[in-house]
Parts: sequence; structure tokens; C-alpha cells
Amino acid sequence: MSMEYAGAIEVMPPFRASAQDWVRASGWTPSADGKTIRPRGGISLDECISSLRDLVTLDTGERSYAGVVAAYDTITREMVTVRVRGGRVTRRTLRRPPVQRQSNVIDLASHRRGASRAIS
Repeated sequence: MSMEYAGAIEVMPPFRASAQDWVRASGWTPSADGKTIRPRGGISLDECISSLRDLVTLDTGERSYAGVVAAYDTITREMVTVRVRGGRVTRRTLRRPPVQRQSNVIDLASHRRGASRAIS
């Protein structure tokens, strides 16, 4: 996988030991004390966002989530933040992948002239 994640989401009240297995199955890894969760390595950005939305929706009224996780794609060089606040999960692109510019170099071997001019 080409995604690298940084940051954590705070959870109040913390996950207990029995709930931590459930969180791991969703693609997130809880801290030892259960107060924060981080995306598991190897999970795609779309899976990360959808599983976090599922966690927030399933825990509505029981737990509150708050925080930001930054995701960086090492192949496309795109950077995105995933933010949780007030029961909403949002995605924001900070840096888009660089645009591949067209080369202005002409390959002369592929553009041969049919007739050459005589130089006088």
C-alpha cells in the first residue's frame, strides 16, 4: 500500500478491552489505554474514511470522536486530511498530485523529412 498516516482520533469515553477487538476489525488500531485510535497500516484512504464514518455512526450517543489524521500517498504525492468533529467525518485535499507536464522535446528520429534540401 502506498498510504502513510500521521495523527490520531481522540475517543471519549475510552474503548474498553472487549471493544478494542471490534475497533481493530474495522481497520483502526486503538491505543493501549483506548483513548485514541489510528488507521491501521495497509488500509486505503477510502476504507479509512468509510470505516471511521461507520464507527462514528455506530457510537452515536455513546462516544464522541475528535481529531485529525493526515494521509500521504507516496506514489501520487497527494496529501489529504481526515477530520472528525461533532459527529461528522470530513475529507480535505491539502496537496494534489503534481501535474505531469508535456515535454517540448521533439524526437527527430520519428520526424524524418521526406525530401532533404540542398544547401547552396
